[in-house]
Amino acid sequence: MSTFKRQLPNILTVARIPLAFLCIYFAITLKPVSLTISLVLFILASFTDYLDGYLARKWNIVSNFGKIVDPIADKILILGVFIVFTYNGIVPIVMTVAIALREVILTVVRLMLLPKKVVLAARISGKFKTFTQCSVLTIIYLIFIFKGPLNELVHTDIIRNTILLLIFWTMCITVYSGISFFRINRKALSKLY
Repeated sequence: MSTFKRQLPNILTVARIPLAFLCIYFAITLKPVSLTISLVLFILASFTDYLDGYLARKWNIVSNFGKIVDPIADKILILGVFIVFTYNGIVPIVMTVAIALREVILTVVRLMLLPKKVVLAARISGKFKTFTQCSVLTIIYLIFIFKGPLNELVHTDIIRNTILLLIFWTMCITVYSGISFFRINRKALSKLY
């Protein structure tokens, strides 16, 4: 296997970090054009996350660099967009804090277990959580990109309540996957002590 092929998953992971910061930067104003750019960057960054994981599994490539940087890149992207939407009054701060706590705690736990050679694989609930977060954020992007035409068709209270319901659902799935992670990995987590 060529050196480039072995490094491709890591290259994709590293590329996700500037994409995430650009995504956050363009989302801040909530203007349709900048939000569209941000959404394209968000989808591209999400795709690189999927692709680097797919290639790493397909080619059986595992690197310590990837184990450390991949979850950090993911959190920058997802939490960055949640924080921007919270800053703009779209997502309640309580929900963003609950989501952020789960993400940060699990990432820190995984990183603390790396030196002990304990790798905790992603569970189905974690994969569903990631899918839910990305889907809901994409829906929110689309709502605000097309806010003008939507406001003519649907009352703003319905739009706001739909967003709140989607975020509440995302928060519940996120917290549940975190609880499930700790319950399923009790034995491995005992190595932290």
